Amino acid sequence: MSDTAPKNQVVVDSFSNDEKSVNNSVNRLNTIDNSSDSDVSLQHGVQVAEALRSAWSKKALIIAYCSIFFSSLITEFAGYSIGTYTPYATSSFKAHSMLATAAVVYKIARVITYPIMAKLADVFGRAEGFSFAILLMTLSFIMYASSNNISTYIAGYFFDAVGSVGYTIMQQIFIADTTSLINRGLWASLPEAVTSIPTLYLGSIVGESMLEHSTWRWGYGMWAIILPVCTAPLIGIMFWLHLKAKKNGEIREIAIMKDINKSDPWYRKTYQLLWIELDIFGAFLLAAGLTLTLIPINIAGKANLNRWKQAHNIVMLVLGVLFCIAFFAWDSIWAKKPFIPYRMVKKFTIFAACAIGAFDFFNYACFTSFFPSYLQVAGHYSPGVSTRIDNSLRVSFQIASVLVGLLMKYTKRAKIFVYIGVPMVVLGQGLMIHLVNPKGGAITNQASYIAAKVVFGVGRGFYQTASQVLVQAVVKKQEVAVATALFLATMNIGAAIGTTVGGAIWNNQLPAKLAEYLPEANKKNATAIFKSIVTAQKFPVGSPARLAIDQSYKETVQILAIISTCVTIPMLFLMFFLTDIHLDKDIDRSDETHEEQQFATEEGVVINEKVGAKASLEVIQGNQTNTVLAATHSK
Repeated sequence: MSDTAPKNQVVVDSFSNDEKSVNNSVNRLNTIDNSSDSDVSLQHGVQVAEALRSAWSKKALIIAYCSIFFSSLITEFAGYSIGTYTPYATSSFKAHSMLATAAVVYKIARVITYPIMAKLADVFGRAEGFSFAILLMTLSFIMYASSNNISTYIAGYFFDAVGSVGYTIMQQIFIADTTSLINRGLWASLPEAVTSIPTLYLGSIVGESMLEHSTWRWGYGMWAIILPVCTAPLIGIMFWLHLKAKKNGEIREIAIMKDINKSDPWYRKTYQLLWIELDIFGAFLLAAGLTLTLIPINIAGKANLNRWKQAHNIVMLVLGVLFCIAFFAWDSIWAKKPFIPYRMVKKFTIFAACAIGAFDFFNYACFTSFFPSYLQVAGHYSPGVSTRIDNSLRVSFQIASVLVGLLMKYTKRAKIFVYIGVPMVVLGQGLMIHLVNPKGGAITNQASYIAAKVVFGVGRGFYQTASQVLVQAVVKKQEVAVATALFLATMNIGAAIGTTVGGAIWNNQLPAKLAEYLPEANKKNATAIFKSIVTAQKFPVGSPARLAIDQSYKETVQILAIISTCVTIPMLFLMFFLTDIHLDKDIDRSDETHEEQQFATEEGVVINEKVGAKASLEVIQGNQTNTVLAATHSK
């Protein structure tokens, strides 16, 4: 990977193969009854292929992909460096316990954004989509840096969530448009995998250096300048490619707008788009239900028992439950195109895959929200070392994802990797029960933490990548994007609930244990210690007060580890409900008419011939991809 020339040659060869595939596919198209163009339905994949051949040269694509990789490097660098500042930012507002609340807001925003962005992906162009996403991420950095209270700081999480989801989706759309099926899975995984591994560690080093030599505010603020400047080449090349494709006559049919009559007034079009196609009312009910239910539970605890005596907290909780009930009633009975497509959830494979992901992200979020704080206080590690220990999971996940993608490409199987990955996740999380509170008051070394995190990360990389492929394989081609968004959204729902449970346990247990273990002379400082890790770290290591603080942290985090491990147990049973699919043969087409006969070609093009009907061309989408939203434009 360090040798630039061979790496670039691989890129060129890949694009060359894609262009050959496109040309062969279009040549086949030209042989299909050219005298009856009106009867030939060109789907979006073929339109994109023609645009690629006529408008986007190999040189332009190489420049675009270099811009994608560079922009991904910057966004990943920013994301991993600012993670170091979070405990200090919340502590400066005397609200360290609000870490979990901020994480809940972030995850709820992602839950709502994934399905909506998956549907809107066809409405906005790549250039506009990238610009909008980067604008929101930049605004989030500005809000973080300039926040004077915890409310403004948490509001930044919302813009950060929407921006990051939008960037990811637009990136995957571009990759899906410009690569062949045989190369798509690898190329869709590479930008994040290649850029995140070095930035995981460089980001924590930069974050730690900023805390030592500057402030956390500048740590956030510098990215508000760096991000838009460094992503300008990406936006520029995307606008240039868009204009060039438009000049060459590329026509894109927007599936989400197909039921809207062009002659209808604007308010009718708006109603059709927002109320019917996007189910914006369902999205509102789900967001309101999750927010009003999870946040009151999250912020309540031993130190906040008086909150349950306040009427507005009870009202929020009751309204949250009612909104959740209303959401399920609306989407299952009245919504014409529901926010959560229940016909997909009824498939055993989709239900099991979504449930496995939800349980996993519940366990991870429940344990991880306060794990970096535990490492710094009870583990006596620096902020950078603490972040790097936690990031070892992400590194192993990225490597395992690319590896399992290659293995699935050659084995044509996915379920076996779920069988390997899920037990590793359970084992990795289970090891933490002992590591966070070893006998004799010892402090666990870095290697042990990293080993447990690596086992967890490899397991997640195996099961998650394979599960995603199975989800995409059992739905119709035009439903791949929505099914993938559903898969990702349920993970974020699990994470939001897990963060809530973790925050509630932390807020309940840590104050109680501090009050129990602190020497009498320091009990008056229990609340201040609970609210700020900076205050907790001021007590000398080895002093009676610090020993009491360390033990309080250890026992509290051990409770989180036990609960998180218990939550992973159902995953061991759910994995058996996944369908064992041969990825190049056993694609579920039960929803399609049995009159269709499919004839595959080497280029991934299928000619569907109906009885008594003319031939139409379709491009297979999603049957081999292992990406997050590689098939977002499958139509």
